[in-house]
Amino acid sequence: MIINKYLKCWENLNPENVSELINCLDTKFYFLDPFVELNDKNSFNKHLLKILEKHKKLKFKIILKIKSNSDYLIKWNFKIEKSFVKPFSGISEIKTKEGLIISHIDYWDPVRNIYAHIPFLGKIFSLLK
Repeated sequence: MIINKYLKCWENLNPENVSELINCLDTKFYFLDPFVELNDKNSFNKHLLKILEKHKKLKFKIILKIKSNSDYLIKWNFKIEKSFVKPFSGISEIKTKEGLIISHIDYWDPVRNIYAHIPFLGKIFSLLK
């Protein structure tokens, strides 16, 4: 199943296996997270390589996979080694069609998980609560 291959790539994400992950995607693949919206697999490929160039030690751990027809909800834990970003959890909505991933939408809180840990910005966000 393409979803299992795709999730395995995420759990072992590194520059060497990005092409394997990209091969799971439809040409018109759609990606959305709190920072970026992309509308094709080539843009997503560039995005992933840029992130991996900056952060060498990204770790995703799949906690739960729920299937409904050709759609999946995936709960995951994420951490970046040697980073101010503390480990956090999120959920991804992944849609498949004809044996390929057609969309991946991430749901997680960037304020709580990233901005709150940046000096000065974190203080501002804590005052806004």
